[in-house]
Order: sequence, then structure tokens, then C-alpha cells
Amino acid sequence: MTFLEYWSVLLMPEDGFQARDLWQLAVIGILLAVSSKVFRKRANSIVITRYSPILWIRKNLCFLALWVAITVSATGFSLLGMETPIFRFFAYLGGAWMIIGLLTSLIGDRFWTRSIASVGYLISGLFSLTLMDDSIRLLEDLSFTIGTITISAWGVLSGVIAFALTLWFSLAIARIIETQIQRVPGLSPSLKVLITKIIRIVFIIVASVVAMSSMGVDLSALTVLGGAIGLGVGFGLQKVVSNFVSGILLLIDNSVKPGDVIEIDGTYGWINNLRARYASVITRDGTEHLIPNEDLITQRVINWSFTNNLVRMKVPIGVSYEADPHQCIQLVVAAAQSVERVLNDPAPVCHVLGFGDSAVDLELRFWISDPANGVSNVKSAVLLNVWDTFKENNIEIPYPQRDLHIRSSEVAIGATPTADSD
Repeated sequence: MTFLEYWSVLLMPEDGFQARDLWQLAVIGILLAVSSKVFRKRANSIVITRYSPILWIRKNLCFLALWVAITVSATGFSLLGMETPIFRFFAYLGGAWMIIGLLTSLIGDRFWTRSIASVGYLISGLFSLTLMDDSIRLLEDLSFTIGTITISAWGVLSGVIAFALTLWFSLAIARIIETQIQRVPGLSPSLKVLITKIIRIVFIIVASVVAMSSMGVDLSALTVLGGAIGLGVGFGLQKVVSNFVSGILLLIDNSVKPGDVIEIDGTYGWINNLRARYASVITRDGTEHLIPNEDLITQRVINWSFTNNLVRMKVPIGVSYEADPHQCIQLVVAAAQSVERVLNDPAPVCHVLGFGDSAVDLELRFWISDPANGVSNVKSAVLLNVWDTFKENNIEIPYPQRDLHIRSSEVAIGATPTADSD
């Protein structure tokens, strides 16, 4: 029965127009008014700031109550032997709306939420109007053939839907597995990232295979074509592939990992995370640098926390020749020990490096165990303590000076020198 025939029988039966359908609409209107009166005010006070099925139910409690009432009414009247097609129609649409709403509330992306909801409502509407079979046949007729492969519009549409649903479901499972992997204490951070990347790649491949199977594509026929496409993509995306392979190598050899403090090409910071193409490095000023993985392989990288977090700092200090160098060394070491982040084991030491033009050159050496918290700030704290200590003990910190001696000339000012003059 077509859509027009269905609704002509529903509204204009053979024995004439009946009021049975009008009272169903009236009952639905009454149920809507009651549910709005009871739940609408409470639902309007709820502000959804994140995607959650519980929040969605609380926000749409009015319409959920209406759907339950219509479904119960349709079931009750059917048990009494009464035909209620309008009740069944709205109960079906309400059930589809509830299922689509709950599913989309699990998705955090607004674009995918709207896309899936639109497709779901379209399919539900076609089913409710008994037009789904005709629509499928129409889409199947829109097809073309490549060799032995026939691709139809319905196959493409079903493949896209299957790919989207499978990919979303697969990535949701992957996120759950990743969360569990992050909680495993025996795995290193780099190994955790490597495992999660492999899981994501496997799930994406599975989603692609499912989508092509839904389209009716013979996967064995794509072997040669896939090889040619892979070769072309390999040449065109050489840098991308290089960065991807470099990222895998970094995770395998464990040379850098999330949380390490590194310095590369003047950029100092800690690795926030490792991605397939780049590493995210956050500096002390909050700037996030996206460094290609290939650079971490080919360029010189200083990993401040590769073996351990111990880092030795060197601070040059100059004192006046009038000061006692033995006393200065003791004061400098004491000033460094008073800084909280400076380690006492190994203890700070100070050496005389030489006698400069203006000062006795000292060098303070001390260790820290938390380079991720910065190295310039701890050096500044040590220098300030040294400054205060020298001021308290009347020790001068000299600055470069140069004495200029001017010899008077025997030639009178304004006179023109001759060839015989010295």
C-alpha cells in the first residue's frame, strides 16, 4: 500500500468519514498539554553543557512522558480491539526519536551529532510512510560499473553510513581500551602511546573494510588498484609517511616520550603528547610547538630527562680582587644550598676558573632534579641569593673597567705638523 492509499483509507474509510481519528488527535493533544504542564518548567531550567544521555533524558522528559503515554494508550486500545493508527504512527516516530536522541547524546562532536540525527530521522520517516522499499529500489537503479565492480547510489549511501557507524563505534571502543591501558602501571608512556596508535589504526582499517563490504565491493579485485594507489600516495605524501614512521620509531626506541623535557633548535619544553605526525612540546611560557617527528629523528635533541631527571647547572660569578676568594667560595655554596630546588646530594661546588681583567672568575655548579619546572628560574634564584649574600658581607661584584691614559703631544694645538716632526 502506498503512502497516499494508506492515508486515504485512514482518513476516508469505505463507510464514510469517522470521528475515530479525530479523538486520537485530541487525546494526543491532551497528553501533550499535561506532560508540558508537569515537566516543561523543570526541563527549561536544565542547561546542557556537555553530551550525556542522562542530561538528554532530563532535558526531554516532557516528550519522553508523552511518548510513553501514547505507546501505552496504543497498546491498551489494541488489546480492547480498537484500531488506533494515529497512536501507532506517533508511537513509532517517538520511539525512533528517542533512540536517535540517546545515540547522538553519546557523541561529543556537534557535526557528527547533527549528521547522524538527520540521517536517522530521514530513514525513520521513510519507514513510517512505507516509502523505504521504493527509495531503496530507486537508489539501486542509480549505478555504474567499473570493470567487474558495480557501484550503486544505495551501496555508496549504505557504505558511508556503515563506515560512520563502525568508525564511531570502533573509536569509542578504542577510547575505552586506551583508558584502561593508561592505568596499567607496568607500561612505559611511549609503549602506551604505541599500543593506542596500533589499536586506532586497526579499528580504522576494520571500519573501512566493513564500509566497502556494505557497498558490495569485491575486496580481492582491489588488490592491484590498492597497490597502485598506495604507491602514488607514498610519493605524494612522502613527508607525512616519513613523520608517521619516525613517530613509530620514536615510540619503539623510547628516545623521547610524553613528559620528557627536551630542547631542540632553541625550543625548550616538555612533551605533552606524541601524535602520528608531530610531537606537541609546551614551553615555559605556555606556547605549544608542533614539532614534526622527523625532526626529532634527524636533528640534535637534548633530552634533559632521558636517563634520569638530574641536571647540573653552571653559573659564572665574578668577585673583586679585593675580596678573599676562599670566603667567596664558601658564601656562594651556602647561597646555592639555601635555594629549595638545589640538591644537597650531589652538593653544590664552586671553583676558581681564572683571573680576568676585572674580576676573579668563579663558577658555581649545582644539581636539580626537576628540569620540567624550568632551569632559568632556579638559576635566577641562586644568583639573587649570591647577590644578597655578597651585599651582607661587603663583597664587591666588579664590572669591566678600562683606564685610558692620554699622552700630551709636543706639537702645538692648531699647528700643522711637518715631515721632520716626530
